Amino acid sequence: MSDFLPHPFWNFSLELYAGEGVAEACLDLQERRGCDVNILLFCCWLGASGRPTLTADRLRSILRASDVWQAEIVRPLRQVRRLLKDRPWPEALPETVDAVRRRVADAELAAEHAEQIKLASLHTPPADRDRPPEKRLRAAVGNLGVYAVCLGVVPDGKDRAAVVALMKATFPMLPPDEVARAVGVTP
Repeated sequence: MSDFLPHPFWNFSLELYAGEGVAEACLDLQERRGCDVNILLFCCWLGASGRPTLTADRLRSILRASDVWQAEIVRPLRQVRRLLKDRPWPEALPETVDAVRRRVADAELAAEHAEQIKLASLHTPPADRDRPPEKRLRAAVGNLGVYAVCLGVVPDGKDRAAVVALMKATFPMLPPDEVARAVGVTP
């Protein structure tokens, strides 16, 4: 990963994604709701860094740019990686297929990084780390709500549980019941 351009959003994403339950929550929302994991992380990062909540119009404009990259680059790489993992090729040495899968996974990660750098360049209001964490939490939850609206999704219990996992990892300094209430879940 040393050849990736450093960026606060990328660093935040790596740390958050490694948090308890975050990968599972993101992948669940990706599979069930068609979410772009980078957009989920972007919504969290904007809120966590004290930036204002996105408007639906602003997020739609960001999504137009990221959707093309996802459709033409990221999802095809993911499909190839999954195919190499899930469908054995009896005529090939397993080590060879595994080596190809790892290289495709590396390319997929590089494509995700490129998308994150682009996302960060598309929306650049100044950060306000002095903004109280409760307000930053509300902004992050608001961003995810705006994303749901843009996707045409009415959040259900599973969606809210996934968002709680994301918010707990994004705002570990806040009590878990406060995070749950901000997401609309009664602790």
